[in-house]
Amino acid sequence: MTIYSAPQIVKKEYSSRSLQETQITGEDIAMQLVFPSCVYLVGDMGVGKTTLTKSIIQSFGYTGEVTSPTYNLVQEYKVEKGIVYHMDLYRLEDPSEIEFLALDDLWGNQSLFLIEWPERGLGYLPPNDVEVLISKNMAGVSDARSIIYKSRS
Repeated sequence: MTIYSAPQIVKKEYSSRSLQETQITGEDIAMQLVFPSCVYLVGDMGVGKTTLTKSIIQSFGYTGEVTSPTYNLVQEYKVEKGIVYHMDLYRLEDPSEIEFLALDDLWGNQSLFLIEWPERGLGYLPPNDVEVLISKNMAGVSDARSIIYKSRS
């Protein structure tokens, strides 16, 4: 008889008081990610999702410019471990527009999806392996952020 156990949730909480600390957090998160994985980055406008994503991509050895894919929805970055697809779904009018991105063609054993605004594509996105929640910390420090990493392992 085979016994199955539910996946364990790994949760790490970070506090960031500066752009540099957010970048360091991205480096730490990158060390925990495996290929293939789908990562949802959740947070309000301007909380640092793209900054964190840039740091993750650069942590995988990418040395070129990392830009926000707001207007073309997907940017591709080839790194040693595979291909990182950075997606920003903010401009989607309807979740079904995800079908035009042909994510099934992009997904493979060496793929990492980093998806900003995943709630705009629900029902059309692959399930996430990792969720990163970013929020402004209202402790009076303008650059303060709370970053929560949750992974099903």
